[in-house]
Amino acid sequence: MKIEETKIQLVHNPTAGAEEHEAEHLMELLRTAGYKCNYSSSKKKILKKVAADVKYIAVAGGDGTVRKTILTMLDKKLKYKRPIAILPLGTANNIASSLAIEENLRLNAEAWRKEKFQKLDIGLARTRKNEEYFVESFGFGLFPALIKWMDEKPSATSEEPDEEVKQAHNALLHLAKHYEPVRASMVYDGREVNNEFLMIELLNISRLGPKLQLGKADPGDGLLELIAVKASQRPILIKYFEAIVAGKKPVFPIKSAQVNQIKISIDTKDIHVDDELKEVKLPTWNISILPNMMDIILTK
Repeated sequence: MKIEETKIQLVHNPTAGAEEHEAEHLMELLRTAGYKCNYSSSKKKILKKVAADVKYIAVAGGDGTVRKTILTMLDKKLKYKRPIAILPLGTANNIASSLAIEENLRLNAEAWRKEKFQKLDIGLARTRKNEEYFVESFGFGLFPALIKWMDEKPSATSEEPDEEVKQAHNALLHLAKHYEPVRASMVYDGREVNNEFLMIELLNISRLGPKLQLGKADPGDGLLELIAVKASQRPILIKYFEAIVAGKKPVFPIKSAQVNQIKISIDTKDIHVDDELKEVKLPTWNISILPNMMDIILTK
């Protein structure tokens, strides 16, 4: 029996993945699964127009491509809002992994017909002059330092994704030992916390950076997971990263808290928004959650 074709919009990062992840191979895979594709490259202006009969927006790439697609939809005030199907082709694939999305692309595409959806919240961080949206996480300290290190290190053309992840784990261990803590004040749930911190993270998903599961954040519960590591907790953090570097899978040892809004005043210009490093002069941020902004298609 012939499968009735469903029209989808494919947003593809042509530099992600191996040869079998090239545009023509992906289009053939999706055609075989019963989908008719409109193609757009993430390297060009994506979602310039989405046909009325497009049912899903499929994103083939890593976390950055998923984020770019979602932020483009937000920028267009959700004019082209459709459920998003993720075909994970990146190095970390934290968004897909947090949602247990199938890595096998054929099985992934076939599962879309079950129409099992997950609501996705979007984080919003504001100063008086800045406004940043995030899908994965927003934070200060160790992870902006890691992104800076990765941006500055020489890149090897033959570097395998797993090797890149291992290098990032080693860099985090080094930073955990030597990073200079920053003074911060946080106000949430009617209380104020003042201390020196090695890292402060607001997670919208459970995974962060180089494939690290730091929490249990549910991306559709209207809450963010706050992870704040004090300077006094440095030995605990070092022990955790030592275990990671040794190839173990330890549970992150520092207790988190759930918040739907938080005010942070912090003595640093360096922040990260998902996997992007930012430099902002104003020290006070108001961070909140925009609930149920997107639907993600689950595959398991």
